Parts: sequence; structure tokens; C-alpha cells
Amino acid sequence: MKMNNTIEYYNRNASEYFESTSQVNLEELYDRFLRYIPAGGSIMDLGCGSGRDVKWFRDHGYDAYGVDASEKLVSIACKRLQIPIELGTIEEWFAEEPVDGIWCCASVMHLDEEDVEQFFSNLKYNLMPNGILFMSVKSGIETGTDRYGRYLRDFEESDIHELLTRHQELSLKELWYTEDKLTRDTFKWLNVLIMKV
Repeated sequence: MKMNNTIEYYNRNASEYFESTSQVNLEELYDRFLRYIPAGGSIMDLGCGSGRDVKWFRDHGYDAYGVDASEKLVSIACKRLQIPIELGTIEEWFAEEPVDGIWCCASVMHLDEEDVEQFFSNLKYNLMPNGILFMSVKSGIETGTDRYGRYLRDFEESDIHELLTRHQELSLKELWYTEDKLTRDTFKWLNVLIMKV
């Protein structure tokens, strides 16, 4: 039910969400992520939303694709940006072949504890050896349903370390905080780069 309400929010507000997020500049984050990806490597954007990041990666020579659970957002992004996005949930996605990188910008935070665990368990199948996960989540919020009906989970550094303790095939490479690009100042973004070893 938590995820259904979240998906329904993005379906109802797909056009507005696309307009407000599709032009946000994340090149600083791309640069840090791509240090770990071979030129022309394969990237899956899980919870790709407006498709902004998929388009950027493809425009810069990467074999990038996206998955999102909002049917309306998938439709808008495919039509407007002409990029390959499939409908699906990030915790249930399995790669036909493991990829070099998985990009999860503001998506894993919508998963409850059980689904986060499933998502991390799947990384052993979805990432190549030395493949990298980028994950950006909100830190400093209250876990639960927000005023829009979306489920959001707070992440602290301790949550990341606990996940990695349970998933020994994964290793933390970088962890850092950034301010919100849409100037919402009630939280920070916790960013991590995690490698499959």
C-alpha cells in the first residue's frame, strides 16, 4: 500500500514533476559516478522519474536505460526525450545481463525496510564485478507518509553501514552530503557510491 500511494502521486503529478525536475543540473554527481564506469559502459537508472539522467548518460556515450514505477512518467519521458524506459519497480528489477553501474537518484528513499533489503540483495545479480551503485537519499526527514501521500524513509550514515554489514559483497567507496538543488532546506541529500567486490 505504501508504494501504491507513492506511485499514484507520481501518476497524478507526472507533468508537473517532469517540468520541475527535467532541467536540474547534476553534472557534479555524474562526474563522481562516472569515474567508476568504463567509457560507453552500461548504466541502469532505477526510479528514473523524468528520464533526465538517462538522457544525459546516453548523450555522453553511455549505454543507459531506465526503469520507473509510474506509468505516466514513463510515457512522458519516452515521448519527450526519446529514451528507452520500462515500467517496473526498482526492488523487483533484474538485469538480463549485469550492468557496470546502477544510478538511483531520489528513488530508494521511497522503499520500506523490506524492499530496501530486497533491492540490496539483488545487487549481487544486477551489478558486474567492480560495478558501482550511486544512491542519493534524503537525510534528516521523518520516516513515513508525507503530506502528498508519498512514503519516504530517512537515511543516516549508520543505515548505510548496517546495510553493508549484511551485504558483504558490497563495499562503500564514497559518502558525502549535498544541498537540495530545488532549494528545499529542511534536509540534506546523503550520497553514496557502493562497489560490488
